[in-house]
Amino acid sequence: MLRNKKTNLMGKAIALVSAMLPLALLAQNEAAKAAPASSSSDDLMWYSIYAVMAILLLVILILGGVLINVVKLAIEKSKVKVAAVALLLMVSGALFSQGAPAAQPAPVNSMIGNWNMIMAVSILITELFVVIVLILRIRNILNELVPKKEGAVSTFKFPKLLDNFNASVAVEHEKDILLEHNYDGIRELDNNLPPWWKYSFYISIVWAIGYMSYYHVMGGPSSHDEYDTAMRQAKEQQEAYARANAGKVDENSVTMADAAGIADGKDIFTTNCSPCHGKNGEGVVGPNLTDDYWLHGGSIQDIFKTIKLGYPAKGMKSWATDLSPVQIKDVASYIKTLHGTNPPNAKAPQGDLYKEGGAVKTDSTQVVAKDTTMAKSI
Repeated sequence: MLRNKKTNLMGKAIALVSAMLPLALLAQNEAAKAAPASSSSDDLMWYSIYAVMAILLLVILILGGVLINVVKLAIEKSKVKVAAVALLLMVSGALFSQGAPAAQPAPVNSMIGNWNMIMAVSILITELFVVIVLILRIRNILNELVPKKEGAVSTFKFPKLLDNFNASVAVEHEKDILLEHNYDGIRELDNNLPPWWKYSFYISIVWAIGYMSYYHVMGGPSSHDEYDTAMRQAKEQQEAYARANAGKVDENSVTMADAAGIADGKDIFTTNCSPCHGKNGEGVVGPNLTDDYWLHGGSIQDIFKTIKLGYPAKGMKSWATDLSPVQIKDVASYIKTLHGTNPPNAKAPQGDLYKEGGAVKTDSTQVVAKDTTMAKSI
């Protein structure tokens, strides 16, 4: 009788596979037709994913059929009736939920971060999880149906693994490790330390020995050396960033140029600015650039802005279309170096007194008047 049931069960499984295989192949062909043109490697990968999906789906259907027959057999033997109903509901729900996400949109060319790839992986994980659950359920019901032989070795159980991992002692065997100590009715157990704790402690000892040997015996870099290395790397990164973004300078981020930039700024100033400001910045039509008085501010940012935007109402044109931001930076830096050079034939001060770090509002006309009065008294 049992052999006939097993044969009948095997025949149903084979029939189910034979019936579902053409459907799986048809679904795979339809998915391949719907997929857009992509590289051969992408096509191969997606075909492999579709094939694994189809195989797992067939396995789920086969296991679902086997589980249903096993549950029916358990019901016939009047065992686990309530559990059987719950298992039937679980199987039907799992198969229904499995059929819903299987139809996914065709993949696109971008594979990384693609929603289709995420959904495909999710489906594969879900199918694999369902397969594992079905296998475990079938095995549990079969263990209930098949009578256990006396003296048979029990199968592997997950809680047993936890007991070994923690060196735990079952409650029924605690009397074997009970010590004679008694503290107001509290008895002490001679439990072993968990193996994971002991081995972690041993590993920390080995790590400490290696750490000390490397840093204190073998001459490994000290914290001060690592700090110097980190600062040097940071400086190199800043210099690389400055070189890469040299053309993005503006009046808000401009700083003094290096010696080569100042030399270039001098050439540009001699060619373009000397007709109005003099060869040495003494001032001709434009103001004197060597004294402490400025019409529009004397900081490097103010000078950059003046060169870039200009003041057409006062005869200063905008050089933004003639010079690059780096060239304007070089010219502004060169102008800053002219301060205090006192060239001959310097033009009288114009504008407000400027001190580095903050402008001091002093009208230059007062200085001119004072100088004139002193000249008359002489």
